[in-house]
Amino acid sequence: MQKKWVTPEMKFVTDPDVVLECIYEVYGQEKHMVLSGKNIRHTMVFPFLKMLSNNLKANSGDLERLHKHLWSIYQKKLEKQEFVRQCQEILDVH
Repeated sequence: MQKKWVTPEMKFVTDPDVVLECIYEVYGQEKHMVLSGKNIRHTMVFPFLKMLSNNLKANSGDLERLHKHLWSIYQKKLEKQEFVRQCQEILDVH
């Protein structure tokens, strides 16, 4: 008798705080790519934006706008915790 593989139903939920911290770090590493105007989909920032947008129930077309909001906050040269706090206020995630 052959067993049939059943995929378990698991939903992965990421903590927005952790994702925002990761975005902060990646912005630091990818700063030259972002400043050069490279398509955000071709950077390491994109997967984290995608994770964050899944938490916000945003569609993929909003990723560019989301990136612009977060990047404008990052450019203020804030500490990581302040970056996360300001992003949470704008995105209304806690």
